[in-house]
Order: sequence, then structure tokens, then C-alpha cells
Amino acid sequence: MSWFVVSILSFVVFIFVIVPLLTVQISLSAILSSSVIKTYIKGTTFFGLLRFQKEWSLADVLSIEKDEVEEQVPIHFSSFLDEWKNIPQNIRPFQRIITQFLIKIKMNQFEWKTIIGLGDAADTGIASGIIWSLKGSFVSWLRNYLSFYKNPNLSVQANYQQTTFESNFQCMMKIKVGNAMLTAYKLAREWKRQKKRSFAQTEKDRRTFNA
Repeated sequence: MSWFVVSILSFVVFIFVIVPLLTVQISLSAILSSSVIKTYIKGTTFFGLLRFQKEWSLADVLSIEKDEVEEQVPIHFSSFLDEWKNIPQNIRPFQRIITQFLIKIKMNQFEWKTIIGLGDAADTGIASGIIWSLKGSFVSWLRNYLSFYKNPNLSVQANYQQTTFESNFQCMMKIKVGNAMLTAYKLAREWKRQKKRSFAQTEKDRRTFNA
């Protein structure tokens, strides 16, 4: 009986004390070109003893979407547009929680290399400048929410000899399991609060309308 109690206590300590202190290291890489689109994610934790990895390709995504389209009912564009417009309003109550979580993510590596060629020197130069501008704006936005240990490695190479496009992205970040668990709890609590508030407002409007 004593061994059973010790086992239960050890499990509880592991779940509520050890697990929140663990760090998950996530590596994300993506390859985008005129012929290949692949995404690869790998994660390690518990001193490298626990690992997970997943790879997606454009062919896999298209096959899934094709099956879903065959099974689903067609969606009207107007309703889709209305839902899209409501996204900023719907996520606003959760913005502070998500921001607090993102700030605690440590970015150890960030590389983004692109090769662009449009067959014309002038067009290729203009496209290179636009890509540089987009990358700079994106990284500047990320710096507001993530902590970078190293400066991002960005490059844009213009190929004036041929028409080509290839973009390689790779990053490595660390996330505390405890922070992820706490964020999930806060999001669930806020979602329930917003749901109750919405229900109360609906009831108030219904009573006002009936009166």
C-alpha cells in the first residue's frame, strides 16, 4: 500500500512540478519554390528523451482540402467575408493573454533566405527590394512579441540570369511547458467569461425587444 501511495505522489509531483519546468525546443523549417513546398517541424523536451516531428508537403495539403471540399456544403462568399471581418473583434479579449505568452518565447535562431529571378534585370531588382521590405517589416513586427537571442539572418539574392524563386526559412525557439499550460488555462477561462457575457447580453436584448 505504501508503494502505491508513493507512486501516486511521485506522479503528482512529476505532473504539477517537474512538467511545468520543462522546456520544449521547437525547430521549424520551410522550403518554398516553384516546384516544392514543404514544412518540417521538430520538437524535443525532457533533456532530449522525448521527441516529435512532422513534415507536410503541398501535395498532402491539397489532397486533404480536396477530400474536405467533396464532403462539405458550399460556403457563400458573403458569410465567409462577414466571419473574416469579425476575427479582430473576436480575438481582442484574448490579445493580452497571447501577447504575454509570446513575450516569454525565446528565439535562438531565425534564418530566412530567398532567391528571386524574373528573367528581366529591372523587374528582378524591384522584386528583390519588395521582398527585403516585407522581410524587414515582418521581423520588426516579431520583435515586438518575441525575444531574439541572436539577430535574424535575412538575405535576398537576385538571379538576373533566369526565372526562379526559392525561399528557405528556419527558426529555433524555446517554450516553457508551464507557460503554455498557464496560457491554455487563461484562454479557456476567458473564453467561458466571454461566452457568459455574450449570453447575458443576448438575454438582455431579448427582454428589451419583448418589452
